[in-house]
Amino acid sequence: MATLLILDASSTYCSVALIRGDQTFELTELQPRRHAQRLLPMVDELLAANGVARQEVEGVAFGRGPGSFTGIRIAISVAQGISLGLDIPVYGFSSLRVVAQQVMMSSSATRVMVVMDAHMGEVFWGAFELRDGLAMAISAEQVGSPARCAADLLAFDGVIAGNGIKVAGVVDDQVRVHAEAVLDDVEPLAGFAAPLVCSAWMLGKFAGADQYAPVYLRDSVAWKKLDEQPSLLKR
Repeated sequence: MATLLILDASSTYCSVALIRGDQTFELTELQPRRHAQRLLPMVDELLAANGVARQEVEGVAFGRGPGSFTGIRIAISVAQGISLGLDIPVYGFSSLRVVAQQVMMSSSATRVMVVMDAHMGEVFWGAFELRDGLAMAISAEQVGSPARCAADLLAFDGVIAGNGIKVAGVVDDQVRVHAEAVLDDVEPLAGFAAPLVCSAWMLGKFAGADQYAPVYLRDSVAWKKLDEQPSLLKR
């Protein structure tokens, strides 16, 4: 297997993983407001801890969202910078899909509806099914009100997972009784994206740095744009 980097900053966690051969190494920190300061240094720390030089990395993958607007922008910026600096390809994966993959790898679940907090009184959600060891989308990713999401949850047979479950109005007693399980402490972490990233590599889905765009699911966002954040280049 190739030597690949994985980045995710779509939630309050800052997470990086390294695939080398048949092993995956991960470094994760709870960094609600320091993604810009920590993501690139964490990459260097993970590589150094495992004796891997940057020049050995053959591809870089990142969580394209949906999730934190600022975090996604930071992750794609770092991924593109590494891609251009090392002349290696990029792959963008769904942050919701990683949550589903984590649940499926950690339990016997075969169907997972992921619900993540979108802030501003809304949530992101999408449904996934286990196929050949991978979480595969069986619905479009959406953003909307807790009431809209709750209606979809009532019609879904499977596990419900993600931090959006804590948003008021998403999961009531009726939804809890209907669901196979309700897991509100699952976040998108880079290490659990490893099977998805390995599959994408083998299928030739890695591409040029400009081929994968972030997914916000919103036309406008109230958070600060990347140019208002601390520079990633001041190291």
